[in-house]
Amino acid sequence: MGNHSVWSSLIILLSVFLCFFSTRSATVENYDYPYLWDQVPGSIEDLPVKDDQIIMDPWDYRDRLSMYKLMINHSAKYFTQFGINNTGNVFWALATFYGKLYVTGRCDNPSNDLVNNSPEKENFVLTKSGWSGISYYVAIPFFLSALKLNFFGPLPYQIELLPQEERRSDFCYSFDECNASYPQMMAIDLKIFEYLQSREKTSNNAENPTYNTDMETIIHYTWSGHQAGVDVGKPLFYDKSQFYSAGEKDFAESFLTTIEFLEAANYPSDFKNASDILLGFPHRRLTTGDWLIPGWDFDKYEKVLLTAVKLISGINSISGGAFLNIWKTIMMSETARKDAPVLIKIMFDFPEFIPLDIN
Repeated sequence: MGNHSVWSSLIILLSVFLCFFSTRSATVENYDYPYLWDQVPGSIEDLPVKDDQIIMDPWDYRDRLSMYKLMINHSAKYFTQFGINNTGNVFWALATFYGKLYVTGRCDNPSNDLVNNSPEKENFVLTKSGWSGISYYVAIPFFLSALKLNFFGPLPYQIELLPQEERRSDFCYSFDECNASYPQMMAIDLKIFEYLQSREKTSNNAENPTYNTDMETIIHYTWSGHQAGVDVGKPLFYDKSQFYSAGEKDFAESFLTTIEFLEAANYPSDFKNASDILLGFPHRRLTTGDWLIPGWDFDKYEKVLLTAVKLISGINSISGGAFLNIWKTIMMSETARKDAPVLIKIMFDFPEFIPLDIN
């Protein structure tokens, strides 16, 4: 496939996908916070202490969500000028996607395993789930990097992560352990916190001081860390983990490929834009048939997203990866990154492009 035809296909398909995000008119008040957000600790002082240690279980949905909440709350001062109530924070994309994975059943046990489905395991995140394993390497290295740099300030007690014996060798539970196995990923994850800690105040307002945070830079670091985690997690979990059906597995691969296009364009990862991305995320796991033709219970936004990611990843596969490489090359231009979403929004109106009443 020549460069011209690849680029033409790229413009058409990304137009549908990104226009789908950019045409949402809802305000942040219309979006939901991640499941149980208000019920998990958001400060170090609120974490439970036992035997002079703070133990956090990354395989408990609430504890992993709390790690995101800690990062979002403790970085809030750097995003004061980008949105009310910390909605401009770049970590929202990671937190909201994790919440979406959980409520759509993608962290669940696909079998009726009585141990994992017992009441005391209500918020259990399955180690065998491909989604859970990949998202582990998106979440945990960020949190461990923040701890390494004392981003949360002086700690009254040491924080330890509780390992799961199942598939123990596939996971790392401390900064040193992760750094020994995946030094490149940890170096990337450290950058975002090093950058934030290097910011200087531009306003000394006692209640809401502002810092010289460059949003373009911080979004880039966030997406780079996300992709580094995916690059580590996919080889470990994509082939030998459970995605519950061939259709769900294909969707996971296609969705993660499509996110790379957004990352290259430095798509904003704040609360509203993260919610826009996930508006059409399927409300349940896919069957193999759903991947061919979305089921009757999928709404129009889910059908658009499923169609878009299938087409984008399909063209990228046919082109041998040239599709994504051309996009990344073009997005190296600051002008292209700024203009792309605007041009896409003008070019297409997604309801007219895809028949939304199909089943």
